[in-house]
Amino acid sequence: MRTNPEKARREYYCEFTSDAGANAIIRRGVIARNSEVRKPILCNDTGERKIVIAYDPARSRDNSVILVAEIYVDKDQNGDTEYKMRLLNCINLIDIGNKRKSPMQTPDQIDYLKEIILDYNQGGDDTYSNILGIYIDAGSGGGGVNIADYLMPDWKGKDGKMHRGLIDKEYSEEYVKKFPNAVNKIHLMSPTQYKSEMYEAMIELMNQDKINFTADYDSKDYLTIFDIDKEKYEKAKKELEAKYKKQKMSPEDIDYNVQKDLNNLQNVKSRTEKLNWQEQKALASIDALKEELVNMVRIKRESGKDSFELCPEKRNKLHDDRAYTCCMVSYALQCERRKFITNKKRPKADISLVQSLTIRRGRIGSMFDD
Repeated sequence: MRTNPEKARREYYCEFTSDAGANAIIRRGVIARNSEVRKPILCNDTGERKIVIAYDPARSRDNSVILVAEIYVDKDQNGDTEYKMRLLNCINLIDIGNKRKSPMQTPDQIDYLKEIILDYNQGGDDTYSNILGIYIDAGSGGGGVNIADYLMPDWKGKDGKMHRGLIDKEYSEEYVKKFPNAVNKIHLMSPTQYKSEMYEAMIELMNQDKINFTADYDSKDYLTIFDIDKEKYEKAKKELEAKYKKQKMSPEDIDYNVQKDLNNLQNVKSRTEKLNWQEQKALASIDALKEELVNMVRIKRESGKDSFELCPEKRNKLHDDRAYTCCMVSYALQCERRKFITNKKRPKADISLVQSLTIRRGRIGSMFDD
């Protein structure tokens, strides 16, 4: 009930789940088609993952959430390279020793965030090359600006080594000279300036299937993962589609029969993977994040910048902190996609065409000279 009250009411009280209605920004079906059964990733296990971390701090009233996502390279339908994102881990910083289960004290939150940064920078150098950015909510409620101040000096980790500090050189420009060794990886995001833009980025990317979630978690201590022989699957799918097209069926009948035959193929193998307590907590938190997303609505504003809030009937039952961290990492993905597009090398002009035009221009000039 504390982690995901909406799911608890659905499971234990047999209450029907309702979306946020016509103004909902994300549909449950969009999340379902972009979910897969996989374990959360608690560290940079390969040493090559490119990581984005979003942190929405809180001290007393709301949840204090850290969301970790990986931005990776994939191919689109045309075979072109593009950037996508998968959610790896979601952590709610709760003081378990407190009866009210309120967020950790701020110094403890900062220490935990530092260790998370080190875990996901494994294989990287002291410039945090595996961390693309750390996005922190700069709203006054959680004290994000103050927390960023504590990240600027060099610090000693639990590994006993000294690590370089982190800074937002744009937001904290006046401290750049004071902390010359700090790496420019922090992005302090002011809600009044960026919140609408970040939510719009998330809506666009999620509807384009660029963000991947873990599948719904059933609270067991293991996952049943199905491995599909993709080559065999795609080959069989093409053959079945060609077969039913020859029978002059409607597109709906073709899809139905193809899917029916594919379900009977023996190309799926199952395996079981155990989950530790951190992975179980991460899956439960990502489920809560998805529940928050489907209950967020758009509220029109005359200024042109719409606001995004929980639907009225869920405002006293749910939080929106996890959804907010999701929009921050989505904004990071949009920025990386924009960089990739703008940094693409333009194709060089055809040299033979340029030479031909130069020769013609020379001939025309000589005709006028004659």
